Amino acid sequence: MGLPAPLAAQAVFTGRIISDSTKQPIPGVEVVLEKPASRVESDAQGRFSIGSIPWGIQTAVIRKIGYRPVCLRLMVAGDDTVQVDIQLEAAAVELEPIEVTVSTFRPGMEEFARRRIAGFGRFFDSKELRRAEGRRLSDFLVGVPGVRVVTRGLRAVLTSSRSNCPMAIWLDGLQLSGGSRRITQDINEFPISQLDGIEVYASPGETPAELMGAGGSGSCGTVVLWTRRGR
Repeated sequence: MGLPAPLAAQAVFTGRIISDSTKQPIPGVEVVLEKPASRVESDAQGRFSIGSIPWGIQTAVIRKIGYRPVCLRLMVAGDDTVQVDIQLEAAAVELEPIEVTVSTFRPGMEEFARRRIAGFGRFFDSKELRRAEGRRLSDFLVGVPGVRVVTRGLRAVLTSSRSNCPMAIWLDGLQLSGGSRRITQDINEFPISQLDGIEVYASPGETPAELMGAGGSGSCGTVVLWTRRGR
């Protein structure tokens, strides 16, 4: 299970604020983080920084008189830096804030971030995977609680250490094996160098409902792989 929020590493929220019309920096813009309560102002270059942001979904409001405010939904799930470039729209009258979601993860991995924040399962992010490049994925996952690596000829299959049945394998949100899909996936078909994140759920009690899949595929545990698309 992931670390509870108070014990987890904390992130930094930083960025630059400019005018959407002139592209010039805007000093004196308020950046207000709701939890924990923090407030800073952008400097002469339009830059700001707030540290010690805990894991979770945070809300930040960026505002200055004469501009339409922006409400940011921050998905923080690690000790990374959440970096944004904000363009404020001049407004003569007060308007509703523009709502934007920002994550430390690349587009497409929002579900990884959301489930990691929930605290169930075991997660490996891009930092850990970059350090493990050159290893086989089966070797990397040896020792993860609840997971057994079974060699079948030249293939390596992940099974539950509790029931010895094959774990369900998902790739970028699509189920490859497990449950009603009567195939087992060779986990070493996926080089670590091509992965950006891994989720491991060793039991059905840990497995999120959306990953149970057809035929109760999560009943033997689930492994979710995320590739480095767009990098």
